[in-house]
Amino acid sequence: MGSKQIARSRAAYCVKLTSAVVMLAAAVVSVCHSAEPWSNRIGPATPGPFLLVSPFSGEFRFGWSDIGAASAKASLAYSGDEIIVEVEGGTDGLARALWQLDARHKAVILMEGLKPIAFEQIEKYANKRVRTEAVFKPDGLWRIRAVTPDPKNVAKWKRIKVEPVRDIVSAMLLIRSQSLNNGDRIGVVAFPGDAPFLVEVTVAKREQIKIAGALRKAIKLDFQIQRIDVKNKDRLAPHGKFRSGSVWLSDDEDRIPLRAEVDIFIGYVFGELESLRFD
Repeated sequence: MGSKQIARSRAAYCVKLTSAVVMLAAAVVSVCHSAEPWSNRIGPATPGPFLLVSPFSGEFRFGWSDIGAASAKASLAYSGDEIIVEVEGGTDGLARALWQLDARHKAVILMEGLKPIAFEQIEKYANKRVRTEAVFKPDGLWRIRAVTPDPKNVAKWKRIKVEPVRDIVSAMLLIRSQSLNNGDRIGVVAFPGDAPFLVEVTVAKREQIKIAGALRKAIKLDFQIQRIDVKNKDRLAPHGKFRSGSVWLSDDEDRIPLRAEVDIFIGYVFGELESLRFD
């Protein structure tokens, strides 16, 4: 073998060795990251300086690829030391002919610490009705989910053995209460009704977006969601439909949700504020 061939062989060997080292390093980093308990990624646990929202009622529209498909009304009010949030809406237009859905959600949160108390959600489809009720007790979160008509479904109360956990509304209130400086990271465990999820939020930037025909100052939040395996609580699983998402909050004392964009398996889905009235 000539000197040039030997040099080429050594060069090829070095390339393969370097590639192997890089792949091994990547594998080690990946294993180390996955070995980190997801509980270490939760926080802050207490509300920030933007604790209270002015009571309001608003209307929102939803759709995909900028095509309207649904609408909803939402309100936030106070009763004693409790926060009451109610949302009601459903599909409309052409989307309703393809997929009929009417939904109602009510959440009750304790003002102190923004601790969840209970929530109820009712979903009415063309051929079934799903009612989910959850109560946050001293021994944890208890949930019951009833589907009708379904003779095989026997609704029973079940304890969700994941701590700490919040409902989706109190999780949102906790996030918006933080200082939300650019680059801040927030982690919460949210239970929307079917399974617990680790939600990780990064404060991306301040910008202006056009909402209801007017420019509004907004805080952009990017978020990722992973399902928590309730049978093996050390494991996280990818969300089957969700890829990535962003939410814009009004950059003021109230921090009202202005717009949300989510990239899911069927494409681009959005929700946007249409009108707002402070009570």
